[in-house]
Amino acid sequence: METRSKLYFAPSAGSNSEEDIQHYLIFHIPGNPGLITYYDPFLSTLHALLSSSSTLPSANFHICGHSLAGFGTTEQHQELAGLEAQIEYVDDLLYEQVEEVWRRARHTPKVILMGHSVGAYILLEIIRRHRKRIEGGAKDFDLIGGILLFPTITHIARSPSGMVASALLAIPRSAHIASAIVKTLTYLIPASVLYYLIRAFAWFPQHAARTTTAFIKSPIGVKESVFLGKDEMDMITNDKWGEEVWGAATEPGTNSKDTIHSNLVFFWGSNDRWVAQKTRNELIDARGFRKSKASLSAASSISDASSPADGWKPSMFIDDKKIPHGFCIKHSEVVAEQVRTWVEDVILNHNES
Repeated sequence: METRSKLYFAPSAGSNSEEDIQHYLIFHIPGNPGLITYYDPFLSTLHALLSSSSTLPSANFHICGHSLAGFGTTEQHQELAGLEAQIEYVDDLLYEQVEEVWRRARHTPKVILMGHSVGAYILLEIIRRHRKRIEGGAKDFDLIGGILLFPTITHIARSPSGMVASALLAIPRSAHIASAIVKTLTYLIPASVLYYLIRAFAWFPQHAARTTTAFIKSPIGVKESVFLGKDEMDMITNDKWGEEVWGAATEPGTNSKDTIHSNLVFFWGSNDRWVAQKTRNELIDARGFRKSKASLSAASSISDASSPADGWKPSMFIDDKKIPHGFCIKHSEVVAEQVRTWVEDVILNHNES
């Protein structure tokens, strides 16, 4: 069973020729396992919501996401990619996608990054590299915002699931052992049967069961997932980003073309097993301006800072709907509704700066 390694949702035909239309690329970075088709309902719902937005009638949205390296369902001989290699891989894909949008629309898009779980860590690293290129005098695309969903960006090994994973991943050759066990257990089970077993026992919807089946049956997917997970435990520790990412270098009201500093939005789970609550709360206290929980039943504007002096800080929200870390399995639509609001706010804030 094969799945796509790329999802791309383009604006409706005929809209590209309008000169007053601004094109936006929302580039999504998946978590681990890094198969982009887990996010198909989420990204398609978000595209439909933004395309019908009355708040931004002069905007065209291109929404794209790629699987991480090693998670292709037909890859036979590929070197395993650790976290640093994944960052390089995603950074290259982003540039390719900006060029693709230009070829399609004849407009250079403004870019909003979006990342889930370890994809949020990759997102912050891409911002750091982008800012470094800008500060070095290079011309680069206009990166105007970032949305981080259930982010695992510091001390993942201290989380409840991280502590268990750390112990298991400390076993020598854990990636090869895990892959061998999964292949042995599923070798004689046809993909079609495995799909129905996942549907029946995990209660997964079709897209998630299909993607999980492809992941289990893929040549190196399980091995890559465990290999990357070991790197996550080792590398995702202290807050490693400076002013160029968090925004302290940008004073309130001084944002110019590239306003990523004041347009970072974090959405944390209320009881995320991959994020220690102490770690999360310390990061919110140190870096964010919003401490209250965010109800998904009502839109929450990111422009309402708790104090004017904190307006440059990232907006941080804690869910109160008990949405699980793996929201893309069964909670795509409700998260897409909220992300639509944040995307609109990011763009409005950018246009006002």
